[in-house]
Amino acid sequence: MPKGTPADWLSAADADEIHFAFPREVHEDLMEVLFPSEGHPFHGMGERGAFAVLSKSTGNRRVTYIVEEVVHPESSEDLELTGTLSGNDGSDRDDDGTGRFGSWFGGNSESTNTNYDSELGYQFSEDYHERAVERAKAREGGLIRIHTQPGGVRASTTDVESAARVYKADRDRLPVGAPWGAAITNEAGEWSMRVYEDARVGDEPVVTHADRVRIVGPALDDCALNIQPTRRSANRGAGPGVDDHEQDSTIQLWGEADQATLADLRVGVVGCGGVGSILAEHLARLGVGGLVFVDFDRLEEANFNRAQGARRIDVRHERLKTEVAERVARRSATAQGFETQIVDGSVVDDDPEYAAVPALLDCDVILSGVDAARPRQVLDAVARAHCIPVIDGGSLLHADDNGVLQPEAKVETAVAGPGWACFNCQRVWTQEDVDYEADHPEFRGERGYVPGGVDPEEDEEATRDPSVIGVNSLVAGLMQRRLLAIVLGSAEGVEGTLRLQVRDVETNWQSQWGCDPDCGAPSVGVGDCEELPTGTDWGMRYERDDIPMPETRVSDNAADLLDNDLKR
Repeated sequence: MPKGTPADWLSAADADEIHFAFPREVHEDLMEVLFPSEGHPFHGMGERGAFAVLSKSTGNRRVTYIVEEVVHPESSEDLELTGTLSGNDGSDRDDDGTGRFGSWFGGNSESTNTNYDSELGYQFSEDYHERAVERAKAREGGLIRIHTQPGGVRASTTDVESAARVYKADRDRLPVGAPWGAAITNEAGEWSMRVYEDARVGDEPVVTHADRVRIVGPALDDCALNIQPTRRSANRGAGPGVDDHEQDSTIQLWGEADQATLADLRVGVVGCGGVGSILAEHLARLGVGGLVFVDFDRLEEANFNRAQGARRIDVRHERLKTEVAERVARRSATAQGFETQIVDGSVVDDDPEYAAVPALLDCDVILSGVDAARPRQVLDAVARAHCIPVIDGGSLLHADDNGVLQPEAKVETAVAGPGWACFNCQRVWTQEDVDYEADHPEFRGERGYVPGGVDPEEDEEATRDPSVIGVNSLVAGLMQRRLLAIVLGSAEGVEGTLRLQVRDVETNWQSQWGCDPDCGAPSVGVGDCEELPTGTDWGMRYERDDIPMPETRVSDNAADLLDNDLKR
């Protein structure tokens, strides 16, 4: 993340929301350790535990801690039953008398009794703990200590104090600023999670409890985005509510519980033009609890025909597309407590004044209706590194001289994130297109929808790429279908890419679950450690006339391009 964004300063203690996220494969791997089958070293133990590598994903208001890799125990000696943590006076001991490090957990979780001699707990071996630290350092991440507990998942005094001791010992061995957490779960799938951070004053760490747990990635028998409240959020009450009257027809489809899931959902809408303006109204009416709108473009006569909800006065005032989309959504919302946010900026630009990525990291799902390669490349990296499913949608229309659509005319949607192939491997964006768009518009000879460098304001005979609101509706409908499949499990499986040949209404459901062997996509779940391919969004700056014309060709690979120019 660039300097000056919340990733540089927002702590768990200062955030409005704390989430923990698991890529689906990592969650399944962890469950095999915590609830093992016969033959596993921990099988038969009353409580089990494991270390995992932890990364941090920082939005404007929300901090998400991603469990990116389980550090596997090697034998039953990596976890030992013990009951000698303290004496009758309640004083703590740093080991169990055998030289093992004091990573003690368990006991009677519902008890406030500090006489631990009457309790039994478990302790990780020093060797296992050391392997976990080394693995975290190798991945430039932090650590989380997770263990099971029969019954409830409330942390005992033993759990909290032991974790604090381990945190203070680990913080100097892990990379600077690396996150550290502790969590408890049970066979019912309940969670309690805590984040440990240095205090501004004093030596004892600040402990912040998580609100939500997200499991992200396709599954055969579950939705691809499973958001569960932790014990703290359950006690604090729900967010936006369900209106039984206004949402009666949708509740009949999937029930009040799933409608409540939609009401708790925050969705990012990137691009508020033909597709995004339709999504703005439809998602609000569907009962989604919050929408974040991202765009920098303004309404004009040329795009009025496909801007749902726009009025002619909006065109005369050249209003931002985000403002119109937000207005339409707010008037259409059916979820109680509906929230919106406007980001007048770009996912490509890394200037804090324009950067949209931090606001999108507050979202649970992102829907993209952009028509350019660079923002798709950035959102692709966000989907993988930050474990946020991104649904992309668009259309490509070609017609002959008589206005008859050509066979290649199509509608296409794709999904990226943990468990899906990246957008590059799904051919949603190409590096060639990214390099082309990285140039200043006056160098690359292209503006807006116009190929070939012709500005319609300067040439009345120029035509834009074809776009029809009815086709945009097809795109938006397919994107909503995929959103419901991911969040509610309303469809069996979530394919990689969906293509609809619009001339003859032929479908091509392409399931690409893995990336190409030579794919260079970001690692899943590394969060803020991933340097996103952001820079300067020359298209946005050009539209705003707030940046001077560069003297040389400028792109993410400026030196090579300049050298090529000299050779010409």
